[in-house]
Amino acid sequence: MTRQGFIDFNTRLSPENSRKASSYAMAIRILDEVLPHQSVIDLHGQSLYDISDVATIDGLIELVLVEQAKMRRGEKSIFDYGQPNQNSYPRKNFCSAALKSLRQYAQYMQEVTEADRIVAEEADPKTISKKLITHFDITKEGEDKVSQTKRRKGQDYFRRMILTNYGGRCALTGIDIPQLLLASHIIPWSDKTHKQERLNPCNGICLSALYDKAFDQGLITFSPDDYSVVLSSALRENETKEYYDKHFGCIKGQKLAMPAEYLPNRDFLAYHRDKVFVGM
Repeated sequence: MTRQGFIDFNTRLSPENSRKASSYAMAIRILDEVLPHQSVIDLHGQSLYDISDVATIDGLIELVLVEQAKMRRGEKSIFDYGQPNQNSYPRKNFCSAALKSLRQYAQYMQEVTEADRIVAEEADPKTISKKLITHFDITKEGEDKVSQTKRRKGQDYFRRMILTNYGGRCALTGIDIPQLLLASHIIPWSDKTHKQERLNPCNGICLSALYDKAFDQGLITFSPDDYSVVLSSALRENETKEYYDKHFGCIKGQKLAMPAEYLPNRDFLAYHRDKVFVGM
């Protein structure tokens, strides 16, 4: 586990915590400074990000809840060690809340480890998708909080898988800035007739944000014959505008950079051309 991974987890997988992500990371930093000076739980010199054992994190949550209560009562607590400006975090319960979020992050990383094992052991992309859907338990379509969290976890793992397959680069531009890259579904996630393909690594292409949006909206597609870019008539109507050649004319006919292992499924590309693409 890492600090950035923890922030990303809160931002992408826990929308209710997205605005608190940086504050939670700060709270963990404070705890990393404070906890070595307590004698209840031996962390063996580890950072909290090095602790994957959920039971250990649970013990720390109990300890910090008690110590936060002491601080609010004006009693001596483990937080007496450290800089004075650290007091606001435990007083507002940010430290215990951050640990609870860290526990969720640790549990998710355990799920990721198991998902990685599934992908490594299976050769058939359709089987991979089926097993990952079962693993992340995203068979239901509910909009309740639990269903949404499961769906986000599956989608986040799909992104990890696709970015790895494309070497962390946009298949059109070569952009390698992770924050600008998305795992574009060829057959959309919302297509309920192909739910079994949602986590199929051959159903994803790594694209930067502009081209992901254009692909998602059917403004561009990729030929199932040679993986070349086809522009829609809706885009070509703008060919006299200044941005057209810079962003779209320049990719017309360009072939996708091929991924390391899972090539885009040609049948899926034909489906996108026929069902999503908005016209020649």
